[in-house]
Formats: sequence, structure tokens, C-alpha cells
Amino acid sequence: MTNKPSQDKLAEIRKNFDFFDKDNNGKIEVGEFISLLKVIEPSSSKRQAEEGFKLIDDDDNGVIDFAEFIVWWESCWWQY
Repeated sequence: MTNKPSQDKLAEIRKNFDFFDKDNNGKIEVGEFISLLKVIEPSSSKRQAEEGFKLIDDDDNGVIDFAEFIVWWESCWWQY
């Protein structure tokens, strides 16, 4: 059984997701993720961002949706 984030926590995560979803399409593309990673880990490389993106994109559809973002944000974003 996994712990679901509280409504307040989900609102905080949504705010972060929306900030990086620059085109407001409800998805984070690789370019947006590269920008996100540069904010949270300025020394990260484009290659690291691309590799991280592939790990987060659980369904391998080329974008990070909000559900995938929640899992990543709640479990390991700080490891970058």
C-alpha cells in the first residue's frame, strides 16, 4: 500500500509541474525537463537530464505526465 500525498501536497506538486510545463499542455517534454533540472541541479548536463527523463517517463510515450511527475517528485527529485 502506497501513501498518497495530501491535497495540500498535491497542490504544491501541481504548482511545480505547471511552472515547468511552459506550453501548458499538461505534459513535460524533454526540453522542459532539461530546464527543470537546470533549476534544481545547475551542474546537471543535458545528457543527465535526458537519461533522467527516460527513467521518469514510465509509459515511454515521450512525455512526463502529472502522475509520473508525482511519483518522481515524491520519491527522488533531490537525487539529481
